[in-house]
Amino acid sequence: MFGYVTLPMGSLFDFRNGLSKGKDFFGSGIPFIRYTDVYNNRFLKEEDITALVECTPAEIEKLGVHRGDVFFTRTSETAEDVGWSSVMLDDIGGCVFNGFTIKATPKTNYLLPEYCAFCFATEDFRKYVTSHCAFTTRASLTGKTIAEYQLAVPSIEKQQEIVNVLNKFHSICNDLSAGLPAEIEARQKQYEYYRDKLLSFKELPK
Repeated sequence: MFGYVTLPMGSLFDFRNGLSKGKDFFGSGIPFIRYTDVYNNRFLKEEDITALVECTPAEIEKLGVHRGDVFFTRTSETAEDVGWSSVMLDDIGGCVFNGFTIKATPKTNYLLPEYCAFCFATEDFRKYVTSHCAFTTRASLTGKTIAEYQLAVPSIEKQQEIVNVLNKFHSICNDLSAGLPAEIEARQKQYEYYRDKLLSFKELPK
């Protein structure tokens, strides 16, 4: 059985909404993380960020991006599209993020960025998000809501073991992307099963 502690996200991260700018500010300036960058990528690297925005030094200081920051989609037309996450794996000087996402900045060194990426894709976290997001004309999520989620935190060594296992599955699924649809689906389901089991810290069947 795994050894771990369960902590509220609010004790592990600070939360902040991103930058809102008029269209005239885009196209030049510093790297800018878009909503679609977060929605489409579980991991973010410097080369993934292609948009640019003009910002003041104060905005850069307030909304800067660093390795280990976790981004969550904050609003959408449906609850199912809210709360998808992406984790920054690189240190980028002078990069900011969009106002339709929430940035969670680590307050401790308890978590590996790669471990976070897998945690926030689990069925348990997805159920929490869809059941706790607000809905008026659009579904929305707040940093306060995410802060209340209870996250399992094992040792760094155990996190690395989990990451190594899930990275192998992740790579296999990507390598199969040009294969037969039935095989791709089967491997994806196997990957999701092991991910959710490992991150719930339940024993896997022998």
